[in-house]
Amino acid sequence: MYKKSTLAFATALLIAGSVQAQNWINDTIETGTNYSSNIYYSLADGITGSAAADNWHLGLSVDRFSETIITNSADKGVKIYEISADTSDFGTDLNAALTTQISTHPMSFYNSNLTWNKGALNYASLPLYGWANYDMNTHWLNGGVVFGFITGTDTLQLFVKEKQTTPSNNSPIYIVQTAKMDGSNQQTYTINASASNGRNFTYMNIMDGTSIEREPLRENWDFVFSNYNDSTVVFQNAQYKVFGILTNNNIAVARVDTPSSEYDNIDYNNVSNYDTAITAIGKDWKVSGQGGTYLQDSVTYFIKIKNGDIWQVVFNQFKTGADTVNPGLVAFKKRLVHKASTSVKDVNGNVASFVIAPNPSTNIANILIDAEKALGDIQINIIDFNGRIVKQLTTSVSNGFHQIPINVNNFANGIYLLNIQGKGINKTLKLVKQ
Repeated sequence: MYKKSTLAFATALLIAGSVQAQNWINDTIETGTNYSSNIYYSLADGITGSAAADNWHLGLSVDRFSETIITNSADKGVKIYEISADTSDFGTDLNAALTTQISTHPMSFYNSNLTWNKGALNYASLPLYGWANYDMNTHWLNGGVVFGFITGTDTLQLFVKEKQTTPSNNSPIYIVQTAKMDGSNQQTYTINASASNGRNFTYMNIMDGTSIEREPLRENWDFVFSNYNDSTVVFQNAQYKVFGILTNNNIAVARVDTPSSEYDNIDYNNVSNYDTAITAIGKDWKVSGQGGTYLQDSVTYFIKIKNGDIWQVVFNQFKTGADTVNPGLVAFKKRLVHKASTSVKDVNGNVASFVIAPNPSTNIANILIDAEKALGDIQINIIDFNGRIVKQLTTSVSNGFHQIPINVNNFANGIYLLNIQGKGINKTLKLVKQ
């Protein structure tokens, strides 16, 4: 999860070209009894959002071409199993299929502990996206798996029929279907994820089909205090539920183990063990044992946020969700140790999304660009593992959605980098040829 680093700290924090570390700022959050609230936090701005931890079952990616669907396994107890890869089975009696699947594969699917981009439904059997197949003509994702969906006392069939990715003015739209396990009481829900534009997910209560706005805009938070299931701790065929901190996309964390007397003397330039896993902080700033749960001694974190600023964080108090006075309290101090240049703009800010689909590709790889303004001519370079440009082309991109097909049929199998450059655009994507 992270690499521990022990440094010799004789170097001063003030170095040429950098700003001196600011004074420490103390802050606290409180998630409530049994960690009943998720608290979204920005290092620059403090708490930016709070949401009930148990009011949702599915999280549906807002990004138009993302296949990600997460489940609330920690606070809603969601367990999900693949019970058929024949979608015509939906609405028939699948009780026996679920029983067989639980017996054969007793551990359900869980969300990734490394990235927000792979949820529980993405671990199903379809080769690229888990729960869906990609339609090269419409660019939609068409569901190909029926799931057994268990939460609390309820067990349902779940079929995500499709994710409509085009047209761009009202997508993405999800069509989600449920039924009782005997096939009765079929329900169809339409979830317009574009209503949550600017966020990572729109959230769904599977029991009544309602969509829920829970999280702040993705630009407004760095991490969330939350329960999650820990893939490193498995008990009775289930990942153990833990309380910790999950970082947002594009956040990097470095842990430094050193005596507390050295916290003020650490030169962030000597810290290099940054980790982009969403559990890079995770649960390990505290330790649990027979005597209770305690903070880790002699640990500090350096957190590089999306704009390039680097903050240093030290946790100094924790109370469990069972505490009778301040349940779920976390106290910490933070300070800004590096301020990125304010003149740097997002070079890709004029493009809503870049995607290669399908990926992996065998014959045609489509570059999908959703441009918010005209980009003019762009250059596309495909680079092999040895750094050689194996294909190059130039095309013009106007405002709106573009599909640029690339014939990769004659490429050797392997991993390539696809670099797109032009006015207001510089993006590198990974392409897999198989």
